[in-house]
Amino acid sequence: MIHPLGVHSHLFRGPPAAVAEACRRNGLTCVQLTPNFPGLIFQEPGQITPERCRRAAEPFRDAGIQIAALAASTNLMDPDLGRRHRGIIRLHALIRHCRDFGTDRVITETGSLSPKSPWLPYGPNRSRAAWTELRLIVSEALAVAAEHGVTLLLKADPVQVLATVEDAVRLRHELDHPNLGFIMDPVNFLLGAAAAASIQDLCARFADWLEQMVEQLGRWTPVVHAKDIRIAGGEVSTPRAGRGLLDYGLFLRLLDRHQPQAPLILEHLQPSEVPQARAYLEGVMTASSPM
Repeated sequence: MIHPLGVHSHLFRGPPAAVAEACRRNGLTCVQLTPNFPGLIFQEPGQITPERCRRAAEPFRDAGIQIAALAASTNLMDPDLGRRHRGIIRLHALIRHCRDFGTDRVITETGSLSPKSPWLPYGPNRSRAAWTELRLIVSEALAVAAEHGVTLLLKADPVQVLATVEDAVRLRHELDHPNLGFIMDPVNFLLGAAAAASIQDLCARFADWLEQMVEQLGRWTPVVHAKDIRIAGGEVSTPRAGRGLLDYGLFLRLLDRHQPQAPLILEHLQPSEVPQARAYLEGVMTASSPM
């Protein structure tokens, strides 16, 4: 199966029409929309209106670019409660108007209790209290999502509250909500698992780990974030797809059992690298397709 290929819209600069044209010119067929363009931002709930949402989305539709999902990028666990409240109100507004952007999926990270940065390790994120708090926040967002026919997709990060495959499975079973899903990000999930095991050991049994991850989560992961993982000199890096250890042929064959049409959103690359990353994944998909 050939999956749609896209990028985060903020990879390219300019107004929606310019970004849509850059996507089309690079041979992409979808985009994960970051609602932030020159003169058209969506930081405050009052800015999230049907007319403004459609103005951001229509140039992509006109260019034949599918909007795979809307990026909300909210720190749901922000330790500054005032800022957290504002972020959650904005998330709810984006969910309510998600379909005005031409999609029925909203993506957010779960965030972190760290007072310094949501991207730094912070032990209390793994506490029972943090988990309980996250579950309540997600439950409220899911109520809004259900009312508006939207799927809320959570993206795992190894230093945040939702960090591992096990976390995602646990949350899905505890909430048991049809509007809850996750981003399939095998590299982030691998790095989350590496907190409890050696990254080298995990990579040595990568095929088995990939199969287990996809079997556990595949039914709930309609969008993929595609990057790679590399280990050199004891250092771990996450370059663009095709520049590391991840066997994308195997991964996509496993994923196709559950999500044969999932968009692949290219990550960790510069605009100039889009053609190479696209060509790599197109080659993998062609080689993996049944004759």
